[in-house]
Formats: sequence, structure tokens, C-alpha cells
Amino acid sequence: MLRNRQIFYGWRIVAVSFLVLFVHAGAVFYSFGVLRDVLEDELATSSAAISAAVSIYMVVLGLTAPLAGRLTDKYGPKNVVVIGGLIGGVALILLSLSTAVWHLYLLYFMVGIGMSGAGFVPITVALSNWFTRRRGMAIGVAMAGVALGAIALAPLTNFIIETASWRVSYVVLGVLTLVCVVPPAMLVMRTRPQDMGLLPDGEQPVAAAVESATGPAEVSAGEPEWTTSTALRTLPYWLTLVAFLFVGMAIAGVLQHEKKFLEDVGIAAATASLALGFTGGIGGVGKVTFGYLADRISPKRTALVCFALQIVGMILLLNTESAVMMWVFVAVFGFAMGGNVALQPLIIGDFFGLSSFGTIFGSIVLAGAVGSALGPVLAGAIYDATDSYTLAFTIFIVGYAVALAALIFARRPEPKTRAP
Repeated sequence: MLRNRQIFYGWRIVAVSFLVLFVHAGAVFYSFGVLRDVLEDELATSSAAISAAVSIYMVVLGLTAPLAGRLTDKYGPKNVVVIGGLIGGVALILLSLSTAVWHLYLLYFMVGIGMSGAGFVPITVALSNWFTRRRGMAIGVAMAGVALGAIALAPLTNFIIETASWRVSYVVLGVLTLVCVVPPAMLVMRTRPQDMGLLPDGEQPVAAAVESATGPAEVSAGEPEWTTSTALRTLPYWLTLVAFLFVGMAIAGVLQHEKKFLEDVGIAAATASLALGFTGGIGGVGKVTFGYLADRISPKRTALVCFALQIVGMILLLNTESAVMMWVFVAVFGFAMGGNVALQPLIIGDFFGLSSFGTIFGSIVLAGAVGSALGPVLAGAIYDATDSYTLAFTIFIVGYAVALAALIFARRPEPKTRAP
């Protein structure tokens, strides 16, 4: 009886995943939004040239996502996350030695390789193995680490820059990555509950047997086992890929240039940095909320609401002229865009199951990363040419509309054959 009352070990996996994603997003992506202006002045180059560094990071993150999925399937999430954390942490520390733009490009390439391992694909594979009925909630809670990383590490980076230097900030971020990823993953991370004699969601063997006999299971034995090759032959796969490509482009483009945009409309630099952090921070509420809703409605319908709210947020941003409107934008856009990373794996799992989840999800992450790489460079180039973000943000709104339309027409694919 005492054993039955113990907290399910899967929630420890969620806690470690939270820490990994805390530094994955905060120490790299959100911190760069603060560092970019300093690096632009320090290295005497353009906004587009500096933005290319984070674009390289996003491309590498995406290109290696399918490989991260395969390695996770073969060696387990613990090994992939630990090695990734080591590479990413060391590369961040080495960024403190940068004296030229090409140093940024090379080292953010290395950070991308590392954070692909200590990132979304291995974490999501592990959580999908440990949770079935509560998968949306578990992934949403873990993904909230992204939000805390934004709200904590973007202002922290700005504080270190102002009190010490941008070089010190990279050292701190690198050490933080090593500490928050490597020891927790080594000590806690496990591939699946069956390895410990447990069942997903902490179900008891008797309850699981009753559910199997009398109730609907998440994935029944009669459902087809989708492979990557069969998934790629379906229209829903490509519609989903297009949707998350355009959403990734818009989110990355906005977040990497949000601080600069706000400063241009008269917001103080420190306040703009705080707003950037809170945009990601409020996303934590969105991740948990949208994950909860996906468990109770459906991942696709929840994502449609998520995308629509992001369009509203973009319209608010374009009309921001005061601190009050800025915080309204932060609340709406931050909450809505937070659901994106939580809903991606839930939609893929709902459409294609878990048989080849790591590789299929990795390819969708690749599409989102390509979009995330294009967004900051596009916004930076348009700003350099026009001295305004209006055109860039308008393009992002159109991209959101395309994503919304693509997901509306995407449906769970019907296989040609079913397993007996």
C-alpha cells in the first residue's frame, strides 16, 4: 500500500526535462536576444550578420534533430542528453573568447549540435514513453522549463552584461548548462517505465489490465505502426510540417528582435529586456494550459486556438506605442506562443503514433528550425534596409495565416492497411 502512494517516477523524468529545457532555451535562444546588440557593437557589424549566428544554431538544431531521435531510440535519452549538455556547455564557455563574427558562427554551430542532444527530441521521446493519458500535461509541464529559462536567463544575461561584461555572461551560461543538464540526467533519466517494472502514467498492473479489457487505450494493438517512410507519403505530414515551419519563423523572428523593436518605440532597454523575458515566461502558463487542453480536446484543435491567438498578439505588437500596450502584447503573444513546442509532439503522436516517433518528430523539428533560422535573418535584413520592423512583422502574420490554413486541412491519416 505504501508503494502505491509513492509519487510516480515519471514525474522525476518531467523534473529533469524541465531543467534541461530551462537552459536549452534560456542560455542560448533567449539570451541571444539580449546579447545581439552588444555583439553588434563589439564586433562592428550589422544586425543581420549577428542574427545569422542564431540562425546557424537553429539550422544545426533542426538538421541534427532526426539523428538525435535515432540515437535516442538506440542508446536512450540519458546518454544523448548528457553528451549534448557537455558539448553545449563547453561551446557556450568558449563563446566568451570570440573576437570575430566567424567565431560566433563556428561556436553556435557547436552549441547547436550540443543542444540537439540536450533538447526537445530526446526529452519528448522519454516523456512520451513514460506518459500516455497524461502525456499533454507532462510535456506541458516539462516545456514550461523553456518559459522559466526565458524569464530568468534573459534578464540575468542583461544584468551580467551591465555589471561585468558580455564575455562573463557566456561563461556563466555555459557553467549553468553543465550543472543543470549533466548531473540530473545521469542520475535520474530512464528510457521507459518498463525498465523499472512500472507502467506509463503510474498505472497499477490490475488497473491497466482492466482498462485494456474494458476501456479505450491510447494506442491499441490493432493500430498501424507508422514508419518515417510511410508518414512522408501522407498529406497530413506535409501540412503539419508547413504549419510549424511558418510558426517557427514568426516566433523566432519576433523574439530575437522584440527588444530592439520595443526600444525603437521608446521603451527603456532594461524594461525591454524584462518584457522579452516575460514573453517567454508567460509562455510557461501557455505550455501547461495547452498541454492540459490537448489531453481533453485534441492536439489539433488546441493548436488552432494557439495559432489564432498568436496572430492577435502580432497585431497588438504592431500597434504598440506605450508600456501598457507592450504588456498586453507580452501577455497574449507569450501565452499563445508557449503552446507551440508542447503541441508539436502531441500532434505528431496523435497522427502517427510512437513506433517511429523520434525520427518523425525530429523531421518536424527540422522544419521548425529552418523557419526559426529564416525568421531572425529576414527581420534583421528588412530592418537594415527600411529602419523598421513593420514589413517583417506583417510577413510573419501572413505566415501564421498559412500555418493556420495548413493545420485546418491536416487530419489524422488513414492507413491503407491495418494490423490484425
